[in-house]
Amino acid sequence: MEKQYYTIIARATPLGQGSIGVIRISGNKVINVIKHTLKLKYIKPRYAYYLPFFYKNKIIDKGIVLWFPKPDSFTGEDILELQCHGNAILIDLLINDIITHINGVRIAYPGEFSKRAFLNKKIDLTQAEAIADIISANSKQAIFSAMNLMNGKFSLLLKNFKDLIIDMRIKIESFLEFNHENNFSIFCKKILIKIKKSLKFLIKIIQYVKNGIKIKEGIKIVLIGPPNSGKSSLMNLITNKNVSIVTDIPGTTRDILHEKIYVNSVPIEIIDTAGIRNTTNKIEVIGIEKTFQEIKNANYIFLVVEDQISENILSQIIKKYLKNFLKKIPIIIIRNKIDITNSNSEIIHQNYYVIIKLSVKNKKGISILANFINKNIVNTNSNEDQFTARARYIDSLNSINKLLIKGQKNFLKTYSLELIAEDLRLIQKDLDLITGEFTSKDLLDNIFSQFCVGK
Repeated sequence: MEKQYYTIIARATPLGQGSIGVIRISGNKVINVIKHTLKLKYIKPRYAYYLPFFYKNKIIDKGIVLWFPKPDSFTGEDILELQCHGNAILIDLLINDIITHINGVRIAYPGEFSKRAFLNKKIDLTQAEAIADIISANSKQAIFSAMNLMNGKFSLLLKNFKDLIIDMRIKIESFLEFNHENNFSIFCKKILIKIKKSLKFLIKIIQYVKNGIKIKEGIKIVLIGPPNSGKSSLMNLITNKNVSIVTDIPGTTRDILHEKIYVNSVPIEIIDTAGIRNTTNKIEVIGIEKTFQEIKNANYIFLVVEDQISENILSQIIKKYLKNFLKKIPIIIIRNKIDITNSNSEIIHQNYYVIIKLSVKNKKGISILANFINKNIVNTNSNEDQFTARARYIDSLNSINKLLIKGQKNFLKTYSLELIAEDLRLIQKDLDLITGEFTSKDLLDNIFSQFCVGK
């Protein structure tokens, strides 16, 4: 790894002209920058000064200066912030002048300020990722959820779970060391109770993470069904836009159409797909293949059918097209065109499905669908403690879940404390991968390279 203690400099505000431009400097050469650019020997920490900025011994601008000496700064190093006018040429002149005249100062790499904060143990890896989430948040809830991640909501959950794992490891190692054979049966029962408690807590964490991924990436609802069942009309009604072409000709929708809406600040992506049916039309076949690719990535499936469809045919459609997704992705059956069958609009909870009867044409029952989306899709994925999350979290947590379940099964068969102790060690290692306490340089480089330069 390159010497971390090169002093780094970068503009912390977006490119382009603006009223204010911020230059951030971090490292042990900050005091040299103060002397060179401000012509001062010392300024008081954490005070805002209005001072002239010098370029080749001439005043080029005036602005606000803030100094944060180590270790009480974001990066854990000396940090200086220069707030000048937001002219790109002016900012470049100041940065180039500092790099040219002060040895050991270079332009920061993307995300390097946050990376140094992580390496100096000011934040863990999840909190570093939260910074990028705050910047890229596309809804109010995403902002608050990213802030929860930044404030350590997820870190605290992981710490509490890790404490359970460490407690078991300590107790097992202690028992093996002192070999209390008379208490072996009682001790094993206590360990099993702790494993069950850990599994229950882990499931709670996994659900939080799954919800966090939905907030970050948006909730995806895929509309599928036979041709002319009303998918495209429903898409237009939900999004309040004419995004889908509606005709009486089967197979009109052949490509995938995406449209995003916001419900209580939660982004929901509605995806209209090609009608599923047996067809020899090559273009339509490609559209149907794309439909199944979208289903694999969906959070919810809305199966749109005509209300007059028989239960037998409906079962055949589900069996043929959705059998691989049963119990994995919630399926909501939309029985459309109740204006033809003269049925009442209603919601029915049946086995693994929710059935909503409505008429897109007459807008009858649409309020039932809207309430369902609001209460059962949006509200179940949002609360005050929710945080944004990433796929890598769920990968590690799923690995931990498998290890814990396997360890529990093997322990019930063998009562081998040595084997369960090894499983718990591997679990702790996976936990440390999430927070960055144990991680590879490649993973760090990949994560921080996605940040903007000034962060």
